[in-house]
Amino acid sequence: MIMEKEIFERLIAEYKEVIERAEKLRDFITDEEKFEQIDALNKDLCVAQLKAMESYIAVLSIRIGYNAPQNNEVVEEA
Repeated sequence: MIMEKEIFERLIAEYKEVIERAEKLRDFITDEEKFEQIDALNKDLCVAQLKAMESYIAVLSIRIGYNAPQNNEVVEEA
């Protein structure tokens, strides 16, 4: 089944947004000065959150690849 154009575009937008958020979180985690200001539990939670985001990015990437239009097959919403 071919994914509707609007749905596919939302999928791409979500992918880009999550990548941007993951990059910001990764930057925070790797900034020792900022990261040291939070307690151990929050550090662990930030790392867990980043791992979850990376898994989500991987799933979105697979969905995009699976649903990518072939020869302009994306259909307009009815």
